[in-house]
Amino acid sequence: MSRFGTVSGACKNARSGIFTLALMLAPSLLLAPVAAITAEPDNAIWYKGWMAVKKHKVDPDADLSEWIFARIARMHNQGQKIPLTDEAGNNTGYTLSLESLTYEETQVPVLKIGVIEDRTGYTLAYSWADPGSRRVGLNVRWFQAGMTRIDEEHHE
Repeated sequence: MSRFGTVSGACKNARSGIFTLALMLAPSLLLAPVAAITAEPDNAIWYKGWMAVKKHKVDPDADLSEWIFARIARMHNQGQKIPLTDEAGNNTGYTLSLESLTYEETQVPVLKIGVIEDRTGYTLAYSWADPGSRRVGLNVRWFQAGMTRIDEEHHE
């Protein structure tokens, strides 16, 4: 058993962002912070894809033709955010978000992809597609991303 304890009972009730955890703790062990325990939302639709940022947005001395690129193996549409890191694992200051939502004014459901500036938490740009779309992308010249729905039945 690790020094972080044991987590049993997956977070199966992921409704409205409230997760129910069943923890079985050994009294002499230290625990990982609750934030380190993750769960998968019940109604999530999964995507895979990529994101990239022009390197000069992170390093002003970089060549204008260089990019920082990352593949995304799995991301869900329930408001998940994935920070973009460089080859050394350093944060670039930008995060990709993906969420299914309904615009309050029009009641139109959409699949929204966006780029967030980490320093301010502000969404710098986004695009949207029909929630049933297999693909959604974003291109604002200096930041680009593309996501494709994963066929869970065939894991593609």
